Amino acid sequence: MHLSIVTGASKGLGAAIANGFLENGHLVHTVSRTKSDICHDRLIQHEADLTNPAETEKWFQQLTDSVQIDELASITLVNNAGMVTPIKRAGEAGWEELSRHYNLNLLAPVILSQQFTKWLAPFKGEKTIVNISSGAAKNPYKGWSAYCSSKAGLDMFTKTFAFEQEDEEYPVRMISFSPGVMDTGMQEVIRSSSKKDFHEIERFKNYQTKGSLRSTAFVAGMLLDLLETEFETGRVYDIKEFL
Repeated sequence: MHLSIVTGASKGLGAAIANGFLENGHLVHTVSRTKSDICHDRLIQHEADLTNPAETEKWFQQLTDSVQIDELASITLVNNAGMVTPIKRAGEAGWEELSRHYNLNLLAPVILSQQFTKWLAPFKGEKTIVNISSGAAKNPYKGWSAYCSSKAGLDMFTKTFAFEQEDEEYPVRMISFSPGVMDTGMQEVIRSSSKKDFHEIERFKNYQTKGSLRSTAFVAGMLLDLLETEFETGRVYDIKEFL
């Protein structure tokens, strides 16, 4: 049996990834603040707020206590949960909204990856972590100082983590995957921002009007296909490489 764990899976890309794993025969655990509409006998849904580090850690510990790893051939963690807000220029966001942002986009994946690694240290099967990145990790946007920096930090964590795992007897493989522009609720949030807060708003509105937004099912399929290959651990992949 293959186990896959997906965060932020109540909708959007996370739900599409979870559904893809189910179609491939995996046992799937998901976590979000709310449950998705997906119903399946191999799907176990959890509710937790990953903007709260203590709750993030507690949830994952409860999950690991319920899983028998000796029955599994592989285990995959997809750190998908994320937010684009606050869409504000540096100096205009408050510490509380910034804390929520960095806790979800950067600290939660780091915490879960640390716990995943400790939990599975003796596990000899395939162990994989996927961090969902963004083109914003490489390209600065006015109004996205939090989003760009959190995704850039996540990509560097991916590279460093994989480098460290070279020293382990049973290493965990980790990649970042940039999915490009998709038709998700995050895009709606971006389009509802103001020109003052987000300099590139017209460009993102045009993605919708011109039909340039990819479906989440398509993007999830590309990621799952990548995971079936001999991918390079520590690498930041971009969906554009496969189009």
